[in-house]
Amino acid sequence: MSCPSADPALVSFPSLHPNPAPATLPATVRLLDPGLAPADAPGAFRPADLPLDAEALTGFVREFERLQKDVKNPQDLALLAEASQGHFFAETAFAVREELEDKLQPERVTKRRLRAAQLTLCLAYLLEKTLAETPAAAELETRFRAAMADSLGLEAATDQDEAALWDAALAGPSAPSREKLSEEFGRPWRRLLSPFWALLPPATGLFVVDPDMLATWCEAGLRLASPSAREVADLFGDKPPQGAITVLRETGWRLLGKTRPDAEAPWLDTPRTVVILQP
Repeated sequence: MSCPSADPALVSFPSLHPNPAPATLPATVRLLDPGLAPADAPGAFRPADLPLDAEALTGFVREFERLQKDVKNPQDLALLAEASQGHFFAETAFAVREELEDKLQPERVTKRRLRAAQLTLCLAYLLEKTLAETPAAAELETRFRAAMADSLGLEAATDQDEAALWDAALAGPSAPSREKLSEEFGRPWRRLLSPFWALLPPATGLFVVDPDMLATWCEAGLRLASPSAREVADLFGDKPPQGAITVLRETGWRLLGKTRPDAEAPWLDTPRTVVILQP
């Protein structure tokens, strides 16, 4: 359920949507719901006291859907979202008013930053949802090849020899897989780590299956260790995932490669457990 519940030990990172989240997530690992998942979404965890509720997010979702209709290319949609940092009103009079009120009431700044973190994750969720709705690979390949044939002025051949030549002409290009689309058009993990840190309960850690993150943290000299059998049981119960498991406990700003705390993201000072799986 995506409604507030007992805080999980681990949530998947950086995936938020069930698809394209890792298909083999352990049963104890939840998906962070920033406020948009359906109430009956399996495995979703919605933290208590999110700064924006479903009603407040209605306008944000409506604006995203408007952009989605106007921008057909997932990459362009991601770039527009990146430019606005999740704030579609960033250059409007509303933004100017927000800035003035922040100066008059400094206590508003923390709340505004938490709202920004939630909007960033809502944006990532919607982008993942868009990718999840992309046609399956076989259908995507058929559409791609048909479009290529049309652009080359070719028609489907009935003669076997002509059909072979037609296939050869289209053998080079190929439609990208859904996983490739997710990798190319999704939000970079460094952009999402701070918002995750901001919204998650202090005791909740991250579950990672990205080898690039592990390599980054190894190169940074962070302290990684193999968990004990007891620790694995505490994290995954009697059904641990298959593969090598590495654990580290660190502050968010160190995971981001920073040399000092971030004054604009004080939540990154809280250490969290990060579990990295190497299938």
